[in-house]
Amino acid sequence: MRKIKNFKVNLRVREISRVIKKLVNASEMPSELEEAVQRGCHFYSKFLSLSVVYGTFAKDSLDFIYDKDIPSKWVARSVYFLTIGPKLSQEFKNNEAAFGEHTGKIVSAVAVDALEQGKNFIQRLIAGEADGENCEVSRSVEIPPELYEEAVKIVPADKIDIVLNEGKLSPQYSVCGLFYWIPNKSRKK
Repeated sequence: MRKIKNFKVNLRVREISRVIKKLVNASEMPSELEEAVQRGCHFYSKFLSLSVVYGTFAKDSLDFIYDKDIPSKWVARSVYFLTIGPKLSQEFKNNEAAFGEHTGKIVSAVAVDALEQGKNFIQRLIAGEADGENCEVSRSVEIPPELYEEAVKIVPADKIDIVLNEGKLSPQYSVCGLFYWIPNKSRKK
């Protein structure tokens, strides 16, 4: 089991702006909203505390199976929990209008971008481990809420302060997923 706490991400303002354009259904953002997004990204980046815990398991070592997007010749899977922590949600609740009427959308877009970067970070770590075993990893597959209880039994999510409450992960911005290990077609010599 590996655990990494408080790793840093650099928010991608351009990506966050793109998400917000979709959320407000506009082809161009007004300059006030663009400025609010930039200030919001800078401000909310202080409240991101990304942490991950994951474990890798051989194909036949787990009872829990999620068969969506399974590659045909996988040999292992890495199950992970990722969170940005509770501080972002708490800060938003403390001042829901900090950046105008779109503050909620800015916070959501910041959380989505941070979680996406966290998944990319985990994928690079796991891919490095898989490469040592002459394998590659699939893209991240999110595990549905009905399987969280099974995943918590094999990966100790509480090590990064994630708890399972009524079938939901807490803190709010947390995810559970997996990567499949697939043998490389060409053997390294």
